Amino acid sequence: MTDVPTAPPRFDDASDDVLAYLRRVIPIGTWTVTRFDGERQIYLSVDDTDLGLSSGDSVAWSDSMCQYSVTRTRPTFIDDPHAVAEYAAIVEKSGLGVESYVGYPLTTSDGKLFGTLCGFGRSRLPETAEINEELIVLLASLLARILEADLQATAVARALEAAQRNADTDALTGLVSRNGWQRLLETEEARFRRFGDPGAVVIIDLDDLKKVNDRHGHHAGDDHLRLIATMLTDTVIEPGIIARIGGDEFAILLTDVTATTVEAVVDRLRRTISRSDVSASVGFGLYSIAEGLDGAWRAADAAMYIEKMSKRPFREHSRGRAVVD
Repeated sequence: MTDVPTAPPRFDDASDDVLAYLRRVIPIGTWTVTRFDGERQIYLSVDDTDLGLSSGDSVAWSDSMCQYSVTRTRPTFIDDPHAVAEYAAIVEKSGLGVESYVGYPLTTSDGKLFGTLCGFGRSRLPETAEINEELIVLLASLLARILEADLQATAVARALEAAQRNADTDALTGLVSRNGWQRLLETEEARFRRFGDPGAVVIIDLDDLKKVNDRHGHHAGDDHLRLIATMLTDTVIEPGIIARIGGDEFAILLTDVTATTVEAVVDRLRRTISRSDVSASVGFGLYSIAEGLDGAWRAADAAMYIEKMSKRPFREHSRGRAVVD
């Protein structure tokens, strides 16, 4: 009988199993696997009984106790955070009444910090907590291996999808088509949620394509679209996918980028557009586990529309009320 190949373990499933086990071994209020995205600590998997934390919640890294534990080679056990100055300041700012903390970093084989395996709660640590130091190291090491395997499998899948994306190419601009964009968001959504990837959706809408078509013909309009496509491709050097999602609307999915980087990308786009013969409005929305990629798209579209409306002059309607041209 031939063995049926099984799928490799997923990082999120393994995280849930580890947290459930730690709950039994060291029963403090909250156990969680987190992601450090360069600016925030995001709670990916959460086993919580008293602090009200949920998957997708986040805190600034500067407000996280884990910022201190990741510099150590052994697990950190804090039974009275009020007695340690740096921890006391964080507990006071959080207002959560935390009385205990356990933390250990999750790193990939190249030494890059992914996040942490940590626990904290409103009660003191069990007296036997520290005898589980080696267990925490072992569990974190196993999680890190599963994480790396999952990340590698995801990278291979993305490369294959990129090769297959030629079928989803917009013929005029060479960018991903609207259908390709929809499929892209569907496949990336689960990955963003699994790894807590930081990212964003950027929307670019041309302001004057209809005028170009009316005055100079559709060939000129096509040249206009090809020009903006080239500008986007040349300007956006961060990891991501650029698509034409409408007649005069473009979208960018930025992956593994912080909010600060996204703002820098958008500022660079606006400067490039302002130096060209193209007029366009730009908006962006940051990814969150709660709202998903679709929520980021809606936020980007709303921000773009606000910018577009701000450019349109107001005139008096014949009935005496202000309208937008």
